[in-house]
Amino acid sequence: MMENSRKARERAEAALSGPPERPAKGSAVGIIAAESLATQEKTARLKKLRMERDAAEAPKVVKAKTTKAKAKTTASKPRAKKSAG
Repeated sequence: MMENSRKARERAEAALSGPPERPAKGSAVGIIAAESLATQEKTARLKKLRMERDAAEAPKVVKAKTTKAKAKTTASKPRAKKSAG
């Protein structure tokens, strides 16, 4: 008898408690949008810092390398034709 009243109480509490707590509809979209915005802001901030750093450094003089073009010395040998038969 005790078992029946416990089950009845659980059913009553479940019926009266209402729907379980759920996050607001569309909250995942809001979270994704917020993360995307944060990523864009961080990227912009880092790009600005990188450009400031590069502007502060003196430009390096790069000496152009002079290389001589090598002529191809290996000629392909003509292949022997196979006879049919």
